[in-house]
Order: sequence, then C-alpha cells, then structure tokens
Amino acid sequence: MINIYRVIFIVLILLISYLAIIPFSTSSIDVPHLDKLLHFLAFFVLMTFLDLSTTRPIKVHLGLILCLLLYALAIEVIQYTLPYRSADLYDIFADCLGMLVYFVFIPRIKKEIKI
Repeated sequence: MINIYRVIFIVLILLISYLAIIPFSTSSIDVPHLDKLLHFLAFFVLMTFLDLSTTRPIKVHLGLILCLLLYALAIEVIQYTLPYRSADLYDIFADCLGMLVYFVFIPRIKKEIKI
C-alpha cells in the first residue's frame, strides 16, 4: 500500500508543478483569497501523502519536509520568471501553513484514535 501512496505523491507533485506554470487566474472567480486556500490545501494534501509514503512518523523526516518547503519556494521563483504568472510571499505562507496544520494536528489525531 505504501508504494501506491508514493506514486500518488509523485503524481501530485507533477500535477501541482504543471498547474503552477500554466496561465491561470482566479480573478474571474469571486471567492476572496481563493489562491491562498488552494495553496494551503495543496500542501496539506502533499503532507498527507508524504506521511502516508513513509513508515516512520512524519516528525522524523525533517529532511523531506525541508524538501517540500524548498519545492514551495521553487514554485514561487518559477512563477516570478513567467510573464503570465506572479510570485507572492503570501502563497509561500499559505503553503507553510498547510504543512504546519498537518504536522501539528494530524499526528495528534492519529495518536488519539490509535491509527
């Protein structure tokens, strides 16, 4: 089962990378801060599948978490160089917040319900 989670994680990285470089605008959708919500959810889901892809608790994989943070930063740097996209520090904040919410709450929930 762990291999399936790893494949899903890789597919998610590829999908998010693709979505990060194509022309896209949330301005036609009237939801305030939709972009930040999407960043938060994307990195919450990435943390979920990163956790499911490992056999040890996520807290011992600080190197992998750092790689995910660098990935978030790389997305913004790439978007900064694209003429049809823009970089935003708040996007990185939303990415980090999604990861932090997962890192803080999910292991505690798993411990409480003994998963």
